Amino acid sequence: NWGPSTAFLGPTGPSMLLDIATDTDRQLDWLAAHQPDYLLTYPSNLQALIERSRQRGICFSRLRQARTIGETVSPELRALCREAWGVGFADAYSSQEVGYIALQCPDHEHYHVQSENVLVEILDEEGRPCRPGQIGRLVLTALHNYATPLIRYEIRDYAAFGPPCACGRGLPVIQKIAGRSRNMLVLPSGKKRWPLFGFARFREVAPILQFQFVQHSLEQVEMRLVSGRPLTSADQEGLAAIVRESLGHPFAISFTPLDDIPQKANGKFEEFVSLLADGR
Repeated sequence: NWGPSTAFLGPTGPSMLLDIATDTDRQLDWLAAHQPDYLLTYPSNLQALIERSRQRGICFSRLRQARTIGETVSPELRALCREAWGVGFADAYSSQEVGYIALQCPDHEHYHVQSENVLVEILDEEGRPCRPGQIGRLVLTALHNYATPLIRYEIRDYAAFGPPCACGRGLPVIQKIAGRSRNMLVLPSGKKRWPLFGFARFREVAPILQFQFVQHSLEQVEMRLVSGRPLTSADQEGLAAIVRESLGHPFAISFTPLDDIPQKANGKFEEFVSLLADGR
């Protein structure tokens, strides 16, 4: 069955688990053998699976939907999933401290706050409520944790509310989940922004299978990557141009080819890491 959270409600189909640390090719072989109806994984792992499946010509004829947890989701990944596999996917936003915070609307790509479980506030740096569309820091109040109450608890995530949803559900809308404070790019001016890399365009230049960006200084960004073939100078120039355009600043881009980019101990992956102390 699908586990204790659903099994008591009634019969469910079979489920199969595979360690997230398993090599991407072994994951693909395992998925091809089982041909699942639904796939639940981290967004970064989903991207790696999609890219590698295209290279190997593997398809999943029964797949209805991909489902993601644990990391932020980009519009580019949603588009890539539809383009390569012909399915959409649903994302869930949760934390260990309070459980489910918001679930993706069945009719749209934004999220509905699970107001029966948690009170969500999004505040600016002065502690004022953000207007719809304005990214701010999340502050959570758990409504059912009676043993250790969490009141206005800050988890260092940033997000933005959206307007009411046309689906008719009355729950508040989170329009965008930007990520954690440690994942912010710092420009030479000192201004911080959420990094967008334009990875959907990487395939126009070279077969990039996996990537991670590391900001070492206010002017230097390293691109760690796994590629289907060695990169030429022209490939590096093309990728650097896309990255600079997407980041909005002419950073010095260095390239580090790798056979694999390891995940964190919990299986999650950060596609951007800042090594700047206190943002400088």
